[in-house]
Amino acid sequence: MKYTRYITILMAVILLLSGISSCDEETFSKDDFSWKQEAMTFVTPGENKNFVFLNNAKVFLNDEVKFVASVLPASEADADMVIKLEVYAYFYEKDGDETLLHGGENGKLFKTFTDMPDFSELEVTATIDELYSLFESDLVDTNRPDKLVATDLIQFKWVITDASGKVTDTRIDCSGTHCHYMFGVEAGDDCPNDLSGVLNYEIIDKGAGATGAVGQTGTVTITRVSYFGEYTIDDCQFGTSWNGNKFPAGLFDQNCANQIILEESYSTMWEITNINGPTCDITWTYTYTAGYDEWATARVTRADGKDWPEDIRGEGPYPGN
Repeated sequence: MKYTRYITILMAVILLLSGISSCDEETFSKDDFSWKQEAMTFVTPGENKNFVFLNNAKVFLNDEVKFVASVLPASEADADMVIKLEVYAYFYEKDGDETLLHGGENGKLFKTFTDMPDFSELEVTATIDELYSLFESDLVDTNRPDKLVATDLIQFKWVITDASGKVTDTRIDCSGTHCHYMFGVEAGDDCPNDLSGVLNYEIIDKGAGATGAVGQTGTVTITRVSYFGEYTIDDCQFGTSWNGNKFPAGLFDQNCANQIILEESYSTMWEITNINGPTCDITWTYTYTAGYDEWATARVTRADGKDWPEDIRGEGPYPGN
């Protein structure tokens, strides 16, 4: 019985060795059984992430969108294996309640890159004229005096070809935010005032619930997000929050009428007073300040020296505070 078991094991070993020998004879290698990383692409948006149309001026503020498509090879050894990157476009058009996709299954070829010495510098520029020319014959809405409208969306995908002829279509072989790039048209009335810039401040008064001290100085930065009155500010409480941390917020010039509203601001409101050229006083209050005495007044001066709008105002203070 034991002898029979040994014979069985021996036969299995012989068969295994025979199989390995057979693989060698058919020129298989370990690389045939190894998982391989595919080439990948990454997208870095440019300054203008969309086309911007000013309704009140009836003109595009910018007529081109730029972004960088970077190819990440499967490995350092394969860095010269990617020989071509093609950019294909799709056009999404709104027709009533329906969205039409132009470009078919594969998209329309927009640009081809074959000289790629630096994989991080494949800059793609898309102009309104180029896109309109590419899809003009497909569009249902032909009443387009400015060629693109606010409901249009453009999507780009990448098709990578390596030296062996293998093609990777990122719309099919990829998943995630970097597999394609989509942009459209922002439209609205241009706000006449630009509130962005660095603000120098000095705390001139404060409640017991705010940190810091009267006389404390510092800077905050307002960054313009769009031409339609949208901004961000890195600290809407001017270094005097209850825990000393910065309180970033969205800052919105409602209807471009110099009415300042804070969004995502932990229930903070501004009251703006004593406007004097580039200087004004901003008092922030927290919604529960009546119970916690959380407020402070900052004398704020624009570092660029520009005057504040004479009628600029906040929406605070909170009632009862």
